[in-house]
Amino acid sequence: MPACLKDSCTLIDFCVRNPVKVAVGIIVVVLFGSIALWQMPMQLTPEVRIPTISVFVRWPGASPYEVEHEIVQNLEEQLKDVKGMARMSSWSYGSAGVVRMEFSVGNNISESLLEVNSRLHQVRDYPEEAWEPVISSANLSDQPVCWFVLSPRVPTREQIEEFVRVHPHLSETCRPLLDAHKWDLLLYRLNTLSQEHPQLRSLLPDADVTKMRRFVEDHIEAQFDRIPGVADAFLLGGEEEEMQVLVDFEQLAARQLTIGDLRRALRTKNKDTSGGEIWEDKRSYVVRTLGQFSSAEQVRRTIVAKRDGVAVYVDDVAKVRLGYKRPTESYRRGGSELIGVGIRAETGANVLDVVAQARAVTAELNEGTLRRRGLRLSEAWSDADYIHSALGLVNQNIVIGGLLTIGVLLVFLRSARSTLVIVLAVPASVIGTFLILRILGRSLNVVSLAGLAFAVGMIVDNSVVVLENIYRHYQEGKRPFAAAVRGTADVWGAILASTLTTLAVFVPVLFNEEQAGQLFRDIALAISAAVGLSLIIAITVIPTAAARILSSQTQGPGGNSKHRLQSTLTGRVGQWFVERIVGINRRLQGSIRSRLAIVVGCVSASLFFSNLLFPHVEYLPHGNKNRIHCRLHPPAGYNLASKKDISEQLFQRLRKYWEINPNAPVAEELDAPLLKDLLVRAEPGSIMAQVQAEDPSTIRELLPFLKEVGQEFPGMRVSAYQLSLFPGSSRKVDIELTGPDVESLKPLARRVQDDVKRAIVDVQTSAVPDPSIENPEIHVKPRWERTAELGIDATELGNVVDTLVDGAYATEYAIGGEKIDLRMIGGRELTHIQDLQSLPVATEHGGIVPISALADIEISSGPTSIRHLERRRAITIEVRPPASIPLGEVIETLEAKVLEPLRNSDALAGGLQARLGGTADRLQEAWLSMRFNLLLALAITYLLMAALFESWIYPLVIILSVPLAAVGGVAGLWLLNCFTEQPLDIITMLGFVILIGTSVNNAILLVHQSLNHIREQKIPPQQAVLQSVRTRIRPIFMTTGTTIMGLLPLVLMPGAGSELYRGLGSVVLGGLVVSTLLTLILVPSFFSLMMDAKSAWVALTIREEPACSESRAT
Repeated sequence: MPACLKDSCTLIDFCVRNPVKVAVGIIVVVLFGSIALWQMPMQLTPEVRIPTISVFVRWPGASPYEVEHEIVQNLEEQLKDVKGMARMSSWSYGSAGVVRMEFSVGNNISESLLEVNSRLHQVRDYPEEAWEPVISSANLSDQPVCWFVLSPRVPTREQIEEFVRVHPHLSETCRPLLDAHKWDLLLYRLNTLSQEHPQLRSLLPDADVTKMRRFVEDHIEAQFDRIPGVADAFLLGGEEEEMQVLVDFEQLAARQLTIGDLRRALRTKNKDTSGGEIWEDKRSYVVRTLGQFSSAEQVRRTIVAKRDGVAVYVDDVAKVRLGYKRPTESYRRGGSELIGVGIRAETGANVLDVVAQARAVTAELNEGTLRRRGLRLSEAWSDADYIHSALGLVNQNIVIGGLLTIGVLLVFLRSARSTLVIVLAVPASVIGTFLILRILGRSLNVVSLAGLAFAVGMIVDNSVVVLENIYRHYQEGKRPFAAAVRGTADVWGAILASTLTTLAVFVPVLFNEEQAGQLFRDIALAISAAVGLSLIIAITVIPTAAARILSSQTQGPGGNSKHRLQSTLTGRVGQWFVERIVGINRRLQGSIRSRLAIVVGCVSASLFFSNLLFPHVEYLPHGNKNRIHCRLHPPAGYNLASKKDISEQLFQRLRKYWEINPNAPVAEELDAPLLKDLLVRAEPGSIMAQVQAEDPSTIRELLPFLKEVGQEFPGMRVSAYQLSLFPGSSRKVDIELTGPDVESLKPLARRVQDDVKRAIVDVQTSAVPDPSIENPEIHVKPRWERTAELGIDATELGNVVDTLVDGAYATEYAIGGEKIDLRMIGGRELTHIQDLQSLPVATEHGGIVPISALADIEISSGPTSIRHLERRRAITIEVRPPASIPLGEVIETLEAKVLEPLRNSDALAGGLQARLGGTADRLQEAWLSMRFNLLLALAITYLLMAALFESWIYPLVIILSVPLAAVGGVAGLWLLNCFTEQPLDIITMLGFVILIGTSVNNAILLVHQSLNHIREQKIPPQQAVLQSVRTRIRPIFMTTGTTIMGLLPLVLMPGAGSELYRGLGSVVLGGLVVSTLLTLILVPSFFSLMMDAKSAWVALTIREEPACSESRAT
């Protein structure tokens, strides 16, 4: 007996004779695995980390051009050579700028943060009104996980009925209120009807939600921020408070004061200063000079200057009041102006726990602080619902797959006790996997659970092979304990080889740090852990239990179990099938030409059909989230009031789809699905509508409908898209155009957009920033001679214009423990451009002159935003293809029909560049990485088998089964697309990696058993092959059947999150079916050919040796 077999027998014998120790080990694994399951964070998808650092600077009132020249370019100059940085981009907006740095995966982000912070201190002085830069690190998971809305507390049905009893003449008017099936619809109808019937206002609290932003920040946002796992809570909507100083320029001039004097007074007086300590006897007093504003009266009594010995107070030249900043956006949910609160989760946080705790905080606020104010916080949406649905579907698939696997075992084993022994491997391996995932710091998500669902059928494979071989030895006459030990030892090498090949294919995936590798890691770890544990269970638990089950049977060794199996209908069918397969192989063994034809034909056909059916690739699964964003981009220069009017029109256009009750008969007559939620926002650059469908399965039907609705608004550019499961990886391709200046990029951008529209039918394109859209601007150009005469410099004039037009920031004001802006504002509102020319300017000599006397006023235009890529001006053409065209095909089309003609012409002269970026970059990187991983997995599998078999020939026979699996995987994906849309995305491509490790298992069993017959029983190779096919066809079909049944629910059961794993399952399923059927013919033929070739080589060598000896003797 070989040494390795003796060692394995010793270990197996120890387990068989110590069942209590084995049971205790399994119980400990299950116990700690259950604890780990309870502690694991639950998420929708794995964390995808792209190391990123952003530097954000705010400069109120500045134009994009000023932000670029005064702030962003200085930041880029200092940050251009930060170590490890892979890409730098920046945006300059009105009033703000941001520089974004992406780093190589694996880069130490903490060290990079320190370096960035150090370099920022070397930046020259920022503009006076600019805020200090804010540094943040972010990744693709920094998206809201739930959203809440603050609204007035709507009345209950009982309160409405009571109102009707008091006001019976309004009973018909109140009927729509009683019919409202959701709170936001009730609020909208109340607000609408109360305009005609003021009595209805008594049903709502007297509270303007939009004026309560600071209250929300103090009492709601702060509560959410304290929840463990919350990275940030943020607000949308509402109006921000500010302390306003309304300047009277005539009073300023009468006292020979200017705007600069007033501003300096407000800044210098608004300050607390520490004066040290005074010790008196035993006490120590802290000395403080108090000057910081904390009341409007303090601002009023601030001395600006003294004239003729008389103090001039702020109150003498201005009015002071607490007001609100000019809004820049509106947040209209369900037709009412409200405030929204979003919550972002920390990286690695348990999203379900975060949402549950946010809901608990909401309930506490609604019963306490908010109830007293007549307000209510309602949940608009959360990822928890989708996660629960997706995880529930995967868990259901695991259960169904497990039951189908049990059914396969019962059909083959004909023994409930034997089946129970094997089934015990499933929960033990699955729960033990949770322990390993927890130790490795992974989360429980749809991808990792899908890996476990895939593994359910694989888990029993090793146990099936072991138990089947134990029974074979038992039927040959061995005693139960001897049969258990020897039967397990016989196949120990085969199941070790098959398990190691399954694990080995994931090694390249585990070390892939790119975005795709981070997604693969969870499923790779889940399958590897489960299959690895199943090997341990197969050589410890299975023989231990089998020895005792056989001992309890009444029939003796070699009883009639085999006869009973063959007497059943399925047994006779199975025996007939075995004889047919063996007969085919017997006929092939008689002809070398036939075997060569089979080998060449199978491999060639596999390669041909794989190439024929191989589809174009996508990047990541888009998913089917129940949320769509529709954006209307108006012409440049639209103010907020105009955009609010458009948002109101958009709401009214969609209102009937939102307010109709799903149970109403009229709902079936609509031309689009009903809306569960309707949010309309007026943003600085667009009008955005976010919708959810009442029936989540109909969400995609809303895409063409919303585009048609958007096109009803003249002059609008419309885009609509469904939110992706992976933020930052939406289904679009970027064409990045860079050059020395924007003017040279404008014609290039127009040409590229036209070329894209000609190359791809029904494509959506947009330029970011759009060169055709410029903000209208009014340029005030000073007349320097005139301003010099009056003692007014550029800064002073700029402050005057800022104050008169929009209000100039002066200093901070403390209120309620927080700080708000204190701004100087002109005394009248400007409604026409001509009003600017007549605005008064107070001079230091006591006079008042109009601005038109100091400067020329011209109407011009400027960019809405300015983008840089690697410090060069850039315009990005975003290409959103129709869902019917894969991204891989889109990329090929853009390269061939758009970019290549550009490179061959003079369109890129003068330093202009054009390249694909964004998702296209990541897709190409992932595709190259996946091809490398496939080749590496194939090489690792071959080398591993070469080491296990101590041969370079036998692994070559086994590895030949991979092309058969590949064509089956492609065919499985093609067949799935005949029933539902399933692209070949990056996760689906992982199925081909998995196939390398699983498809070779059947070939390993055949080769290993054939070698056992040749080496131990001295059977000729051709007979050994036939005998191995006869004895191994049953465990092969058992293991393949259990794996297929475990995978089947994942492929067939639709629902939330199934897009993540359905394609992968179809590839593995199709690959296993085809490779199993063809392996039974191909492997025996190729193995016998290799053995014949080996024998011929040995014979030739033997004949040559005597000939060489004779020649030397001669």
